[in-house]
Amino acid sequence: MYKKVKQFIATHNLVRNNDTIIVGLSGGPDSVFLLHFLATLQKELSLTLIVAHLNHEWRPQADQEEQLCREIAHTLGLPFVTSKISQLCVPFKSNGSKEEYARKIRRYFFEKLAQEHNADSIALAHHLDDQKETFFIRLIRGSSLTGLTAINARNGLYIRPLLETSKHEILDWLHAHTITYAIDASNTSDLYLRNRIRSHVIPALQSCDDRFDTNFLTTLNRLKQTEHFLQRLTTDAFTHIATRTNNAWAINTAQLSATDVALHHRIIIHWLIAEHVPFPTTQSFFDELLRFLFSEKGGTHTIHPQWAIIKKQKSAHIVRMP
Repeated sequence: MYKKVKQFIATHNLVRNNDTIIVGLSGGPDSVFLLHFLATLQKELSLTLIVAHLNHEWRPQADQEEQLCREIAHTLGLPFVTSKISQLCVPFKSNGSKEEYARKIRRYFFEKLAQEHNADSIALAHHLDDQKETFFIRLIRGSSLTGLTAINARNGLYIRPLLETSKHEILDWLHAHTITYAIDASNTSDLYLRNRIRSHVIPALQSCDDRFDTNFLTTLNRLKQTEHFLQRLTTDAFTHIATRTNNAWAINTAQLSATDVALHHRIIIHWLIAEHVPFPTTQSFFDELLRFLFSEKGGTHTIHPQWAIIKKQKSAHIVRMP
């Protein structure tokens, strides 16, 4: 197990000598295993580890889980930082989804700590089973190839060293070393799509062919290779159709139309990100935007309450609204 995870980290260049790492610890088996692994790696690479736990205050056992995390960090001799959601002043509001709101708050909490400690990365315990579940969730929802490649080993500050480690490997290791962890009963409830995929879809596929786990990972890695290739094509295409003037990117809509249709949405996303414009990821948003860009008429198209695209004579640029 140790060699396997260490090899994955080396392959993806996730951890370097003397790194400072914020380690997200929920108290569940995955994050407990990750923390123990990094604590072992700490001795080899002179790492600085800071254990971070966010108490969501949603379930009766939340305080017990916080205490468990505190004890684990203390046993390993690591600094422990915790907060309750009610104690955080976040710069955003709930969009109606409890799970999405919690995810945003966790990211805010981790990133604030990373900034305070000048951390090199934030380590999370997503594993191979999370990859499978995320793949099928996004497949059901009609995701693009980018979405189907599921979870990345590195995404900005975030690193995920366990993406090729299975849940049963994690549990076997914890049981073999008699290490205590918390169990979230909601993870078995069929009220959530992820749980239904975990309990019904994946076991059914595994029963169809015992090679499923190995072949899934092989296919996923091939998809990632294709995704990386398309990302490079997108960057090259954007370079050829865009010009930088007055601190903004203007794109030639005729040249955009002439590029392969498979790159249209990718180029638009690249453009919006380059201009730091927030945008929805819905198909309808991109379809409407491309219709505007490819039409013969010029004009203004609002893409956000604070942003719009102005098109004139086959040149389009993004402006901030007054």
